[in-house]
Amino acid sequence: MSVTDAVETQYHLLFPLPYRVLFLFGLGILGWASILHGLHLLGVDTVGVMDLKLGADPMNTPMPTHRTAAYTQSRIVALYNDAYRIFFTYSSFCFASWVIFRLVTQGDPSRVDTFGYLPVITAIIIVIILFCPYRIVFHHEREKFTL
Repeated sequence: MSVTDAVETQYHLLFPLPYRVLFLFGLGILGWASILHGLHLLGVDTVGVMDLKLGADPMNTPMPTHRTAAYTQSRIVALYNDAYRIFFTYSSFCFASWVIFRLVTQGDPSRVDTFGYLPVITAIIIVIILFCPYRIVFHHEREKFTL
């Protein structure tokens, strides 16, 4: 076994493929929040441009009306703050799962295979929460992305 193979094997034992996929998904959430935040700082009306449905809107009438700048600003700030909260919750859950996986396996290849179900269970829980119709774990925020 060459040195590069040994290093690659250690990398796979330390950070298995399912956790790499979950990590990239978390980076996507962080990227979305950062883009919303950056557009807000540049003065772009992201809610209007992307036609984001932000729930029940008492000012939503069939005829176009003037909305104050403060109204639009508060909506976009709430939008990217929610995205950051989703990222923090998601990354905390995935990090806790990865720490448990590392503690249980201790880098032993046979134990990594034995406890390979832990990252899969983590991914399944995340998918179930994402599409859960009940009002749990950021239901209002999840509706914006799954409808």
